[in-house]
Amino acid sequence: MGPSNEHSSGHRNNFDLLRLFAACQVMFSHAWNWLHLGDSLNGTTAFNLLFSTPGVAIFFVISGFLVTDSYIRSSSAASFFVKRSLRIFPALFVNIAVMELALFVTGGLNVTGILQYLSYFTVYILTAARIWAVYFTYEPYTMSGFYGVSDPSGVLWTLTVELTFYLTLPTLLEIWRRWKRAGALVVAVAALGSWVMAQHFNITDRYNPFLSVTVGPTFWIFSMGVLARLYWHRVSRIFEGKLLWWLAIHLTITWWVAGTSAAFISINNAAPVDAFRIAILAGLVLSAAYSFPRPNLLRGQDLSYGIYLYHMLLMHTLIGIGWVGHWWLWIVEPVGTVALAALSWALIEKPAMKLRTSLVAKRLSVA
Repeated sequence: MGPSNEHSSGHRNNFDLLRLFAACQVMFSHAWNWLHLGDSLNGTTAFNLLFSTPGVAIFFVISGFLVTDSYIRSSSAASFFVKRSLRIFPALFVNIAVMELALFVTGGLNVTGILQYLSYFTVYILTAARIWAVYFTYEPYTMSGFYGVSDPSGVLWTLTVELTFYLTLPTLLEIWRRWKRAGALVVAVAALGSWVMAQHFNITDRYNPFLSVTVGPTFWIFSMGVLARLYWHRVSRIFEGKLLWWLAIHLTITWWVAGTSAAFISINNAAPVDAFRIAILAGLVLSAAYSFPRPNLLRGQDLSYGIYLYHMLLMHTLIGIGWVGHWWLWIVEPVGTVALAALSWALIEKPAMKLRTSLVAKRLSVA
């Protein structure tokens, strides 16, 4: 497979800013619930606005668009997997190692044998799925100690979903490369099947570990970004510069749903109203990416992944200390999380990104 710029979507966009927004939405929504910082505001306008733009769904739409773009621009499937691996695994490895160390020193981890634990740790790193690691090896957690939980993260299931998306996407895109219409139909059928699957598999269902945390029940969200990227040359005018229109539609639907049924979107429930709202959210995300672009606003500092990885660890630490329900946690939680994310970016993610860039450049020079 040779390099291709098939109908480029352009580089001037706000995706980095949107990823940062999505990470912060996840962090604040978790702080709202876990640290009990918004109990008195449930059902208010602030609540509805915060939960009407679920960060995980935003991540999935953006990933569908950008990862599809990455594959189209890759010189080979191997190059694509190397780029994805260098973006995901270095920071994930350190994050899991930090969490495991925190559990160990605070009495929440029982390492009965080093080889047995290393097998568990390896599966955990490669899949980001603690539930899979336990299933294939053993349960190392004591459910005691400082944290009192087996998993002080709780958000890594989305990375398992991402990884399975990376494994699935090349097959779909190779079909699309060879037979454009048939390929688009296959993606659409896969999206419909995913939506049907989502009716039966909840992401928190421990009795379906091989389906509930894979891309299967969530591909219908990714597919919105995938199809938008594949046909961006045809649909871009619907989104570019149309942010205010999409925002007005999104807020109108949020106001209507908040007054008639659920107060926020839950991607656990793929009911028609939620699927429709996420479709509108996908349109809002794509429009925000290509309206009033500010590509240099973050000056190349991508803290979104670090914020996503570390915010729950810090949150569980605060809970373990007993700091819950205090207004000043609205400051401590984000400041502490951003500090950890900045360290992750500077020490791990940025060097990995440079390595990725150098490997791609070397491969192109050889070719």
